[in-house]
Parts: sequence; C-alpha cells; structure tokens
Amino acid sequence: MPTTQVYVSTSATDHSDATDRPTMCITRIRDWMASNHLKLNEKTQIIWLGTRHQLDKVTVQMLKLQNATVPFSSVVNDLGVLLDGQLTMANHVAALS
Repeated sequence: MPTTQVYVSTSATDHSDATDRPTMCITRIRDWMASNHLKLNEKTQIIWLGTRHQLDKVTVQMLKLQNATVPFSSVVNDLGVLLDGQLTMANHVAALS
C-alpha cells in the first residue's frame, strides 16, 4: 500500500502553531483522495525531529485530525527504517543486530 508522507519545518518555539499546517495538509489529501475514490491509509505515525535541546521545548504531544487524535511517537518506521526524533538510528541498528 503506498504511503503518504508530510513534512513541515518549523522553529522549536513555533511548534504549537506548526501542528495546524500538517492537519490542513492531511485533510486536503484525504479529501482529494476521496474525490478520486481512494482512501487515505489510517496507520498514521507522527514524530518531531530535532536536536535534544529543540525537542525539550516541544509541548504538543498529539495531532488532532478530523476523525482521530494521533499521538507523537518517539520512533517511527519510514520505509523500513526506524527513525527516532534525533535521527541517531540507534533503534534501527539495534533491530538489525
């Protein structure tokens, strides 16, 4: 099943407002897909990426979509690669060894 990935860049201090952009983007993608008789994959994973100091400033823990509330994950699977918020790849290496 094809995946849809949405990336948003923001400063660590603007993170609470940044959640509106992916929410609108996902809503538009879902609406477009519905109008073309397609369905958006409901297996949504969301992660904040940044340095430890940047991630310490983030207080938003969930993204509210139209039909679901999705918690931010500490590790996500991106095309078979396990990514953590600081992109250390520690989880992926541990899974492989």
